[in-house]
Amino acid sequence: MFDGGATTTMDAAVEACREQDWVKLHGEIRSVFTQRTVLKARQLELLLEADETRLYKRFGYTSITAYVAGELGYTHHSANEQMRVAYELIELPGLAAEFREGELPWTSVRELTRVVTPKTEDVWLDAIEGKRSGPVLEMLRGKGKGALPTDPVDPKKIRHRIVFEDVSAEDFMLHKQARIAAAEANGGTCSDTELVRASAVAILTPSSAVDEPTKPPFQTAVTTCRDCKKAHLVGAGMEIALSAQDVERVACDCEHIGDLERDEPTRIKSKIPEPTRRKVFVRDKFRCTVPWCTATRFLAIHHIVHREHGGGHELNVLTLLCDGHHKQHHDGLLLITGQAPDALEFVLTSVPAGTEPEAWRSIRDAP
Repeated sequence: MFDGGATTTMDAAVEACREQDWVKLHGEIRSVFTQRTVLKARQLELLLEADETRLYKRFGYTSITAYVAGELGYTHHSANEQMRVAYELIELPGLAAEFREGELPWTSVRELTRVVTPKTEDVWLDAIEGKRSGPVLEMLRGKGKGALPTDPVDPKKIRHRIVFEDVSAEDFMLHKQARIAAAEANGGTCSDTELVRASAVAILTPSSAVDEPTKPPFQTAVTTCRDCKKAHLVGAGMEIALSAQDVERVACDCEHIGDLERDEPTRIKSKIPEPTRRKVFVRDKFRCTVPWCTATRFLAIHHIVHREHGGGHELNVLTLLCDGHHKQHHDGLLLITGQAPDALEFVLTSVPAGTEPEAWRSIRDAP
């Protein structure tokens, strides 16, 4: 009564019916997503009008971001982001039109406005045509304002988002206290990047005996392809491209583990001879030599004359820096010149002369 042929035919009919349901379900999901995008674009237009007319004042708010957070339930960060994008889109009519029509989702528009300018808008619209949000975000990765889709990735501009969930009130308070302490040690400010870095370095740096030189903070290696001249940091299952400034910083104080593509075992070799390393630590009293810094942990030896400029391991061109000031120097924010240990000069390039905090000036100008 129920032969194999009839069963196969029935199964095929059921599968076809299910496929129709799946197609319909997918269509409805995409439709709702598009409607949400259109509504999001309209919401930004209304918020722009609310800001321009100072609507928020009629409801007792001091700013449009406070209004958005209070009335719509967004975080302060999210409210700021929405207003930033809204104002950026005024100068980007092409992006605004595709957003308004539901062609470009919020996530793509938000990141595009960080990079696209009126001069590059048409090029970017052509480059992302027909692409989903994921590929668009990947194209924007490592790009700065005004960059084109064909421009190379700048490792310094790659950013990642970290979200903490399920944090108790007590632990959240500790996190806030740590941020305040880091800011005080950093001259009054502490960005998210600086806080994450300080926390990670504190956890990853092994404790050492008092007044004992620490090991070099980095290990380097080479591969057979030596011509590309690109460097990467490897760890935690990731490989991250390094900028030229980061490569300079790593070269200051590192261990070399050899060629990754050669089978022969290689002993780990410190770039700075161990006796020299100990002398620098003892001479600089196991602390960062930046005058206004009190750090005695997370120290690295810095070459005042950079290695790529011919700097050697002579004691008068070596000085101790904490991780934070070492990074500031190689990022161009702290100029270090002279000879160690008594003829060094430190200048904050990011702070106009005469406007440094009083504590810093008194230390710097002390005889």
